[in-house]
Amino acid sequence: MTTGFIPSRLESADIFRDVELAELRRCAEANPLAALLGNARWKEESAINFAYTSAQIEGNTYSRADTITLLKLGRTAGGKSFMEAQMIVNLRDAYSLVLDHAQDIVEAGIDGLRRVHAVLMRGILPDDQLGATRKTTRVRIAGTEYVPPDGVAYIEKQADAIFGNVGLASNAFDASVYAACNLSYLQVFEDGNKRTSRVFQNAILIAAGLPPIQFPISMIEAYIDAQLVYYETGDYLMHRGFVLETYRASYPDTPPLEGAETSS
Repeated sequence: MTTGFIPSRLESADIFRDVELAELRRCAEANPLAALLGNARWKEESAINFAYTSAQIEGNTYSRADTITLLKLGRTAGGKSFMEAQMIVNLRDAYSLVLDHAQDIVEAGIDGLRRVHAVLMRGILPDDQLGATRKTTRVRIAGTEYVPPDGVAYIEKQADAIFGNVGLASNAFDASVYAACNLSYLQVFEDGNKRTSRVFQNAILIAAGLPPIQFPISMIEAYIDAQLVYYETGDYLMHRGFVLETYRASYPDTPPLEGAETSS
């Protein structure tokens, strides 16, 4: 039995408990975004890691070594499709875009989301579908009985509601998870919705001066399960746990080592 889109889910952006927010903030304070962005090596490595793990979520068969060779040397892996290489390059470029321009992207709302989607899906979707609202109807998503809504006007109306609530959220951690879950739930675009929501989630955090989520390879299944659960139940619990675990793994609640390499 299929389940449809439930607009009332968009009404609240209160997600994390106070104790969880306190831990997330401690991790962020111990690993200041300004210091991370001033470290050229961190920027390059985090972009590679994001591209690799995000591609794995989408079923890409490039190994980490293949990904590094592609992004650092421009060499594609033998026996792999062009689309797989394009996906990884696009993921790296979209992540780098939000590292440098998160504030502009978030302030632009739906237009910022369209900008991210156009970078993520170039060379994968036709040009007229880059950043364009989905026209396809009766979309099905693997692994769930959930069926997203149809109709360009209706999708855009619900997207406006999502962005309105993002602006009303009491903190960036709530806003980022709310946006990631519900933009993917709405399926604004013909393809690449989960990718776009993950990048936009990080844009919200970075715009607020917080480190981005890194999506560790060990937690891919947890992320996929969390999204499927949200599609069918509207429960943020698994997403809350996922963000907490990724922040703990990526940004320990201890001061970074002195003398980290930074760009001049």
